[in-house]
Order: sequence, then structure tokens, then C-alpha cells
Amino acid sequence: MDQRGTRGERARPAPDGQPTLWQAADDLPATDMPFQVAFLALGAARGLGSKGLHALVREHREQLGRVWEAPPVRLAVELAHAKVPAARKVADEISTYRSELLKTARAKADELTRRNIHLIGPSALPARLAELPGGPLWLFVEGDPRALYEGPYVAVVGTRDITPDGVRATEAAVRTLAAYPITLVSGLANGVDAVAHQAALRDGVRNVAFLGHGIDVVFPAETADIRARIVRTGGAVASEYLPGEHYRKAQFVQRNRLQAGLADVVVAAEGQHTGGTAHTVRFAATYHRPIIGFTWPGAGDLTDLIDTEPTGQLIDIFTTAGRRTLDALCRSTADSYGHTTFGLSLVERQLGREVELRALPPEDLKRLRQRLDDLLGQEDGGDAG
Repeated sequence: MDQRGTRGERARPAPDGQPTLWQAADDLPATDMPFQVAFLALGAARGLGSKGLHALVREHREQLGRVWEAPPVRLAVELAHAKVPAARKVADEISTYRSELLKTARAKADELTRRNIHLIGPSALPARLAELPGGPLWLFVEGDPRALYEGPYVAVVGTRDITPDGVRATEAAVRTLAAYPITLVSGLANGVDAVAHQAALRDGVRNVAFLGHGIDVVFPAETADIRARIVRTGGAVASEYLPGEHYRKAQFVQRNRLQAGLADVVVAAEGQHTGGTAHTVRFAATYHRPIIGFTWPGAGDLTDLIDTEPTGQLIDIFTTAGRRTLDALCRSTADSYGHTTFGLSLVERQLGREVELRALPPEDLKRLRQRLDDLLGQEDGGDAG
């Protein structure tokens, strides 16, 4: 079955003689109703539910507005095929309150636009997400949607109950990837997520954050400023949940599959094998993404899970060898996208700021040049901090 129904199959009549939408979607005229309006209106229809909404979007994609132009009898058959409980009642609800639902949806669409929130339909989703088994059919995105299309991506994830060593490990991971044109992916939760986003913002790294609730819900409240800075600096905050939808545990699990799916590499900074980050690790393994786990004395036992995954690798991020291993992986990931990479880009930026802010005598610059000559003369290239 393709995205419009079974190809080559003639429409079978419904019990009352009307052809169904499901087998004969093509016999409906194209609609010029914006996908966002049709979607928001259906999302507000009582009784439809998430499964029914998914079924309709999967069937009609950007032509979702055709649902609003169908007679109630045909719509009822469509909803019944989508296994929507009380399909006839829901069809009557949609038909009876059509004007009100569409009016409210248009107002909501205008509000989201004013807030710089976009709705990406199924045909325009980033390929890395659209191709996932059980991937999203739509995404609400606050900020710059281009952040979801311009990789590479490294996800840095972990426990909400972060330890001081976990903070150091997370910051070291972000500092390592910050030298390259990489976008950080995380979940805007407290703990490792918040530390990763803050470190990325500090180091000039673009951020993508996936939410486990509606795009207009801020949770936890402590991350409100981080979220605003992500958007302000060219990043994106994304959710597949309807506006106003509050968080549930299962939704955070589903959010984790988007982090793993968009990422080229998943870094689990700290966590337990029974915690939420374990879901991200398992999704990453299913999608064949490289998984890096950090290990140090006292680190959580999430490393036991990572060590059993075929794409898993454990490193001690607090050693020179561990930092260089992660650096090589980040650089090769950026290289694979055709980017020009420069491992000293952070140093270059900092040097430019120092030169601009300080009244440097010529002797200081000569001393810097001599130091660079000394480093070039070292066979091992110097020691990593």
C-alpha cells in the first residue's frame, strides 16, 4: 500500500453505496487547504485520537484538507477503516463543527507563525527521520528548520541525576565536537541534556532539541532560558506532539528515538541501564548509529549496556587517549559530509578575540610564533588536555 491507498484497486462501495476515501483517495479533488490548518483542526476534533490522526495523515499526507471536504458518510467509513472508535460519531463531530474547528485552527496557525513555530508535513521531513521505522509523520519546529537538515549531528544524552564528574564528561564531549561544523542534539531536560546545551551555546555550536510534549509547553521550567538561546542562535526545538499536549513518560521514550535517529553519533555521557537514556542507546543500536559511552571510576552502569551493542564503544573521556578517540570520530563524521575541518578552530577563534581585546606588543606575537614552531617540531603533535 502506498501513501494514498492500494494502487490499481478500484473503489469498493461502502454499505450505503458511497465509495470510501481509503480505497479511492484519488477520486477526491485536490485541496488548497493548508496542511497546517487541516492538521490542527483534526487534532482538536473530539474522539479522533492520536492513532486516527496518524492514519489520516499517513493516507492523505499534505492533501489532508480533503478530509474536511468529504461528506460525513464517506468520512465515517474512512475513520472506521482507520480503527477510530465510534467512527460515525467522530465523523458527525467533524462535520457538525467544521466551521468552528477550522476557524480555531486558522487562529492557532497564525499564533504559531507569530511565535516562529513551523509545522513540517510528511513529504518535507528530514530524510534521516522520515526513513526511520516508525518515524514521525510531522514535526512542529520552533526556530530555524534548516538546523534539522544540515548535518552532521552528534547527540549528547544522559541522566537527569548528573554527578560532578558527569558534568565534566558532558562538557568535555561538547568541547571536543565544538571544533568541527557539527550540530548538537539533545532533549532539553535537566541534567546531562541541559549541561550539553549550555556548553554548546558557550562554544558556538548549533543546537537541536527534541521535546516529549507540545511545542508550546516549556518543561522543565529551568530550561526556558536555554531554549530561548537555542532559537535565538539559529538552532531548532522540535516536537511531534500537538500544541498544548503535556508530557508523559511514554512520550519521552518516543522523543528519544528522534534524537538517536537524527544523530550520526550518539554519546551517552552518564546514566543507568534502567534509566531513560538506555532507550536512546537501544534506538541508536537499532538504527546502526555509533554509540560512545564514557567510563570512569564511579560512572553509571549504562556502560554495561553500551558495551554489549555491536556499535558501542567505551572510552575514558578524562584521559588524553579517550579525548583523542572522540575527536577523531567527530572529525571523520564532519569529513564524511564534505566539510572542511580544522581541529584548532576553537583556538583560532579565541586567539582572534584575544588579539582584538589586548594591546599586544610585537614581542608577544613573536613569542606565540615561536611556540607554534616548537609545537610543529614535536613528533607527537603535543599533548591533549
